[in-house]
Amino acid sequence: MADGEVRTKLEHLNQAKKLVLSDPNFYPDILKGILPIIVASDGAIELRRWGSEFLAETFSSPQITSQTKQGLALTCLEHLLTLLNELETGILKNVIQCSSSIYPLVFRYICHNKSETAIWQQMVAVKAKILSMLDKGAEGVRLGCIKFVQRIILVQTPGASDPRLVDKSEVSLTIVPLNHPILNIHALEAEAHGLLDRLLNVFQDGKLDAPIITAILNSLPALIKGRAAISNKILNVLMSYNPLVAATKSMVFKERFVARSLEKTLRTVLNHLARASSGGPHAGKIQQHIQRLLQSKSEFSIDVPKSNKRVLPGSEIDSVKRTKYTRSDAEGEYTPTPPPPTIQVQPSNGTTYKTLYTLTGDQALSNFDVSQLPLDMATQITLATMYSVDPSALESAVATVRQRLASLVRAAATAANARPPPPPPPPPQFDDDDDDYVPAGGEDLDEPSRASADAVAYSEDSDDSYEVKDLVPATSRDKAAAMELVKMPDLSPAQIQEACEGTLDRMFETITTLDKPVKKERMGFNRLAATNWDRDGWITILSRLSTRGLSGIDAEITAKAQEDRMHYEALSGQVRQKLYMYVIGDFRTRMDAAIAWLNEEWYNDRLQELAAKGNSNKTPLEPQYAKWMAKIMDGIFPYLETTDRNIFLRFLSELPTIPPPVLANIRGLCLDPERSNLGFLAFQYLCMLKPPVRNDVLGIVEELWHNHNDVKTAARKLLVKFRPHVVGLPPKEAT
Repeated sequence: MADGEVRTKLEHLNQAKKLVLSDPNFYPDILKGILPIIVASDGAIELRRWGSEFLAETFSSPQITSQTKQGLALTCLEHLLTLLNELETGILKNVIQCSSSIYPLVFRYICHNKSETAIWQQMVAVKAKILSMLDKGAEGVRLGCIKFVQRIILVQTPGASDPRLVDKSEVSLTIVPLNHPILNIHALEAEAHGLLDRLLNVFQDGKLDAPIITAILNSLPALIKGRAAISNKILNVLMSYNPLVAATKSMVFKERFVARSLEKTLRTVLNHLARASSGGPHAGKIQQHIQRLLQSKSEFSIDVPKSNKRVLPGSEIDSVKRTKYTRSDAEGEYTPTPPPPTIQVQPSNGTTYKTLYTLTGDQALSNFDVSQLPLDMATQITLATMYSVDPSALESAVATVRQRLASLVRAAATAANARPPPPPPPPPQFDDDDDDYVPAGGEDLDEPSRASADAVAYSEDSDDSYEVKDLVPATSRDKAAAMELVKMPDLSPAQIQEACEGTLDRMFETITTLDKPVKKERMGFNRLAATNWDRDGWITILSRLSTRGLSGIDAEITAKAQEDRMHYEALSGQVRQKLYMYVIGDFRTRMDAAIAWLNEEWYNDRLQELAAKGNSNKTPLEPQYAKWMAKIMDGIFPYLETTDRNIFLRFLSELPTIPPPVLANIRGLCLDPERSNLGFLAFQYLCMLKPPVRNDVLGIVEELWHNHNDVKTAARKLLVKFRPHVVGLPPKEAT
């Protein structure tokens, strides 16, 4: 279908929608006319999307009577089943919402019309299709399925048995005749209990699926208050559920944050139930569980606990003693104690590297197996020793090892001269045509070679230093010089991406194991990329790799990938994504990393602008600062709390510019009742200390003052100071 035709049909459908909104009496005629259009096999996806939204709005509209909705529901069943075959999440969500509204209407109709088997079969088919998405669909679809399941449980369980308490508009098993030929009361009730068990199972499997659990928690109060037969079962599960227990041992910040959010939602639901049944039999138990949740919350910390490193038992390292240092009061220097007498190694067939390099006389220390130490501990010991060793002691130790090596070389040469020469190899067999064959190098095969003896000859009066080439025969050196290593084949773009991803994973594993850096003096632009291999050094290197270090490599590999018609994701993009995931993983302790990275991105964007101005033929690269800052803000805003005021304001203060999407996020904070103070505090800070964005901020505050009464008082405080004329004050009265 052409785009112009689709737009024309959408205009006509919108006109029909305006007509029914102005007069609900047109709903039956309009709905029957548009159903064939929105479910046509050759129709565009835009038409089906519009139709699903219209159906959801129709059956949730309070302007349409229940009797009219029932008639419309019977007309739509077949078309709903067709729309459930769509793959788009938005269409499925609207259709499931519409089905949730339709199910009680169709159920009531079947109760009073015992011969409408075809209609009930269509409703059963719609129900089966929706229930199949409860565990496998997209997240939004699963949330809609939970609402549909709640409606099924309400309909397929008995309502109030007292005639005085029965609501005539309520649909439940109570209205089903006992001898109904289509509706089997026992089967329907069993299905409802099975679906309830599927919902309650989420509280017992230990998973912290926040959207699903929250949706189920919000759907349970209606079941508890409306269905006494299943209320005890639901309350017992809720009063044994504590999401904080599942997250106590978790080392992931997001899971701990989700657990605390779920605990708050659970308390809200229980408080609502306690108020609704203040005189009921379960009120005391609900209050007790609320107190237990509050106690768990006071003992639970949202911050990720630091892992305790294992320490080697003392018995394993007692024999490894550090060199004792004594303090000289006269000279004020550390003087190492004299080393123990060295062991004279005699040349023998049993000589090993251990005997060659051992310089201590302590038998216990020389027999210690260094391989038992962890690699990081051995590295730290080695580096600390090299920094603190006395140069004269080091030279003495090296000279001792050289003497031992020289004696071993002389002994090997003497042994080689004393042995009789090996018998000559048998002469090679040649064909008659190969009389002119000469071995490589032109040597006579019958002459014994003395290369090995010449190679190990060592003069006592010569210098101790020698090179490896002195131990290699000249002919071998000539062959080695002529030899060339085989050139490795070039990696494909896919192989480069895989290797880069593995390298980045190892680097970030190293970063996460580093301790939090101590507070130190800031060197500004004069600092080096990594003066120490701490977390800040790694973040600086990765930030500069993502901005400036990989641009040339990315351009070269991208050109190659385009030639081979292969998909290639830029290496710099991989580094940026890893940095983003690292920051979001625990943003409260990693805000310094985010600030350093985003400042590098801003600086690189400025460099690219200058380069593009200087060279008109050069295509400027896409700016990255605003893109990744907005992405980081979108990631941390759902988890910001009022207690994060200092962290958040410092983050805003150390960024060079504030893009418009970030201001929109802060506006969302202002409209959040629990975090409104944090949002207006951020706006006040930006107005006072970020003049370039002051007008944009005040425009947002002015819009809030005009359109949102809940935040009018907080908005007025800022406007009185910076735009008094908006609130009707003259400039001279501004405070």
